[in-house]
Amino acid sequence: MVWTIENFVKKAEKGLLTFPTKFDMVDPILDLDHQGKIIVRMSVNPQEIISEIEIGTSPLKNRVEAINKLKEAGYKVGILIAPVVLVDNWKEKYEELIKYLYDNLTEDVKKNVFFEIIFMTYSYIHNAINQEAFPNAINLYNKDIMMVRGRGRYMYKKEIREDGGIFFKGVMKKFFPDSEIKYIV
Repeated sequence: MVWTIENFVKKAEKGLLTFPTKFDMVDPILDLDHQGKIIVRMSVNPQEIISEIEIGTSPLKNRVEAINKLKEAGYKVGILIAPVVLVDNWKEKYEELIKYLYDNLTEDVKKNVFFEIIFMTYSYIHNAINQEAFPNAINLYNKDIMMVRGRGRYMYKKEIREDGGIFFKGVMKKFFPDSEIKYIV
């Protein structure tokens, strides 16, 4: 990532470079002269989902600390709440997540952060890979709340996503009333 940022800043006259991550290892890029041309979008989820589904990625606490470090180093930061996984009590879990963000992000981050909210999509291939790589992980396909989105691909039903969008808009307004939600998909 260091090489990419350094070369983008040197060679790109226009535009911004953006990248999403689920990892907290940002120290190597903190002292780079990024000239405000880099946007880091940290993906977050409730810790339970990170532990049970996003196996091998950084814990929520570490991701939030990384966001604070990046902002302090002058980076533009965004937060992806993604993938939103509709597990039991998902509304409570995601409201707790957003409250945790509010309680643990610096004031500078809270004043300048934007959000992107992305509901999980799933496929037959994802299922096969997950079953082989993580045989004890929970099965993410739920035919009661998902619909076919193409051959072997699934997404949450329209009414489920619409309800989720209303929920997220309400919770975000409660904790981050001045922050932009770029989209909910």
